[in-house]
Amino acid sequence: MKYTVVTPVKNEAKFIRFILDSMIGQSILPEKWIVVDDGSTDNTLEILKEYSKKYNWISIIENQTHQEERAGGSKVVRAFYKGFDSIKEHNYDFIVKLDGDLKLPINYFEKVIQTFKANPKVGICGGYILNKIGNDLIKEIDVDYHVRGAFKSVRKECFIEIGGFQEIWNWDGLDLMEAMRKGWETKVFDLPVIHFRPTGSAYNPFKFHFKDGKYAYKLRSSILLHILRSLGRLNKKPYLLCSIIYFFGYFYAFFKQEKLIIDKELGRFSNKFHTKRIINLLLKKV
Repeated sequence: MKYTVVTPVKNEAKFIRFILDSMIGQSILPEKWIVVDDGSTDNTLEILKEYSKKYNWISIIENQTHQEERAGGSKVVRAFYKGFDSIKEHNYDFIVKLDGDLKLPINYFEKVIQTFKANPKVGICGGYILNKIGNDLIKEIDVDYHVRGAFKSVRKECFIEIGGFQEIWNWDGLDLMEAMRKGWETKVFDLPVIHFRPTGSAYNPFKFHFKDGKYAYKLRSSILLHILRSLGRLNKKPYLLCSIIYFFGYFYAFFKQEKLIIDKELGRFSNKFHTKRIINLLLKKV
């Protein structure tokens, strides 16, 4: 199977060599790797150019957004499409959105290919995260269906059917819901990926959880599901405050009647899926 990789980066000079060396050391190389420098103000771009001169399958696109802050969600997806649009007619069997602060095992994409070949119903797959915190590698608690946006491989047919990635804050959960709603399976396989910047750590935690709460409403989360998720955030820093901020973010958007961004059918599917999953988890702990 052939694959193409797109990596949006901004100010990743501290970590970028890890992913660069990981990619050139892969047991199965990509057809093309497009790295979109999204307005870095450090020497990320210089490091990228150093590698692209040595490897003709690495291409760089410079996105002149130097005055914009580092941000997740829609900004990352826009940068992704800067790269994807340059190769969307390219021949590939699956597309990869890959972050610039990772370290992959050398057989990572060999495992992706094995996963897709073993089950044609798998539309999205990826490994699991080991967060680098100090000198420790801490496995991120997650669930077997949730392929992280940091290293997401999507079968071409699935990518087309779900309409690609949406330019919203929670894009890397919405694509999974849409894929499953359309009959695709998502798969987290047993292979670790080291993440040097834990999810959300690059952003103000209060703004992060408040925005997450607002988008829970805009993605049609039910009040019951939102309460369950708020309780679930009690184990994340800053713990109780995090849960409260997330909780009130939802009702801020509710009372402001902010625009809903998915249709009712996908909203019903997502609510049913997540409510059942969380209740089952709670019952197991009882």
